[in-house]
Order: sequence, then C-alpha cells, then structure tokens
Amino acid sequence: MTDLVTVGEATLQFSPPRGDRIETAGEFAAHVGGPESNVAAAAATLGLDAVWLSKLPDTALGRRIVGDLRRHGVRTGVVWTDDGRTSTAFAERGGTAGATTVADREGAAVETMTEDDVPMGVLRDAETLFVSGATPARSETLLETTEWLLQAAGEADTTRAFDTRFAATGLDADTARELYDRLLDEVEVLIVDEADAEAVYGLDGDVVPAGHSLRTRYGCEMVVVTRVDPTHAVVGLAGESIYEVPPFEAETRDPAGVHDAFVGGFLAGCHRGGDMKDALYDGAATAALKRTIVGDAVVGSRRDVEAIRARREGEK
Repeated sequence: MTDLVTVGEATLQFSPPRGDRIETAGEFAAHVGGPESNVAAAAATLGLDAVWLSKLPDTALGRRIVGDLRRHGVRTGVVWTDDGRTSTAFAERGGTAGATTVADREGAAVETMTEDDVPMGVLRDAETLFVSGATPARSETLLETTEWLLQAAGEADTTRAFDTRFAATGLDADTARELYDRLLDEVEVLIVDEADAEAVYGLDGDVVPAGHSLRTRYGCEMVVVTRVDPTHAVVGLAGESIYEVPPFEAETRDPAGVHDAFVGGFLAGCHRGGDMKDALYDGAATAALKRTIVGDAVVGSRRDVEAIRARREGEK
C-alpha cells in the first residue's frame, strides 16, 4: 500500500542569489516547488512512501521536475504529453522587503489532466490522498478531475486531505468559497490558514471557533488551522479535543515551502498512528527544518525532525 498520493502541479522556479533582484541578477538557481510536490517531499523526508501524480510536457524542463522530486525520495507518476508547457516562475528568495515573484503558468500541461490520466491502482492502494486548492483552481478540467479524485478515493476507503491554499488559487473569495463548497464534503482532513478562514468565510478572531465552524460546514473528521503569525501555535480539532502546538525555533534562511512542509510532516505523523497532537508536533518540527533550507522542499531525514522535537522538553 502507498502511504501518500498527492496530485497537482509543480513549478520550475528560478531564483537569483539572496539580495539580488530579478532584473539585475546574472545567475539563477533552479528549484522545484508546488503545494502537492512539496508535501510529498516532506512526507518522504519522514519516511513515507509518497507518490506525486501530474501531467507534464516531455521536455527537458518537465524531466528536470521529475528528477528533482525523485532525488527527494518521491515516486512520480507522470503522464507525458507533447501538448502544453511547464509552469515556471522567477522568485526572489529570503523574504526581503520588495521581494518579487514573476509567474508564467498559463497553458501548462497539467491544466488538461483528466481522470484518464490517473493510475487507478495507485489511488485505490493509497492510505491518504492529498490535494490543495491551488490544483482545482487551475482549470475547469482540473476542478472536475479533483472532484472525481476525491470521490474515487472515498470509494476506496482512502483518507482524503485538502489544504485550502486560498492565496495560491488566484480566485476571489466568493469563487473560492464556491469551489471549496463543491469539494470539501468529500474530505476527512482539512487544513486551512486563519487568513483563508477570514478572507473566504469571514471567520475572524479566535481560530478555535473558526475551526469548529468549518468542521461543522463540511463534516470533516479533523481540521487544522495554521497561523498568519509564525510565532503563534497551530490549532487542531479532532473529536471533542482541541490541540495547540507552538512552533519550534529555527533560523529562517528561506520561508518558501514552510507551510507545505508542515502539512507533509503532519500527514506523516497521522500515518505513524499517533494522536493528533503528536502529528501536529511532527508538522511543526518539519516546518522548522524547512526554514533552515534554501528552496521549496525539505531536505533531510526523520532523524533530523526527531532531533528538532527532542529540543523541547515536556512537549506532550
């Protein structure tokens, strides 16, 4: 059985050295990023058998994406096509004031991905399916495919996890809410940032009532609310229990992909069979590890995550 299957787009990102601007830089480093690919890489870091499914053009850029993910320990199931293109972006890294990202994603091959492009054996044998809101927002075809994925996974008794990722959808709040309403009744595990809860649903203030409201709206078994302020605790709701887990301290060399690292670590913690609080600690420690690494994906091992967790006494 496959531990985790993620389905979505990956973008080949080019970044100048830290402190340089896109318009003046003479060299660029290449990184692969995307919510689903980053989550798969984080889960693989913690020892899960993680598979990323997508559709890519059969070009050097498409093969570069697959090669990078495989180096992170992620298995890939890609439909190669002669149509469409690879999503690219130029991004200034390091979180400096005035940082810029220039994305070029229109016409990407993944926009035409249908249910016929999904290997059903992998989906049926997966313990967990993960998709983010960024994927169904890419095209009507991908929205229909995501809807089918969630339904097919449910029929196979695969746990379905979804991260709203409102900012990455490129949609206005009303359209995003309609998209979520179309999909999230099929989801057992919902991850939502408090900024998404406020912008899309008008749920501001205490994140616990916000989490309860979304859990009631969609009937999810678990809801995790991440925080805008990275110094604030993430909140998890499961059953009658509410858990709060503060972040681990770490030097921030690159904030890109930190949220995805948390999600991948959390899903890996759920797979290990611990309680929700333990899974949240795995997520927080994986996010701390990612902050020390340049690029979108986590590089390391479960031992690195456990070492971060070990720094905090009495964590449970």
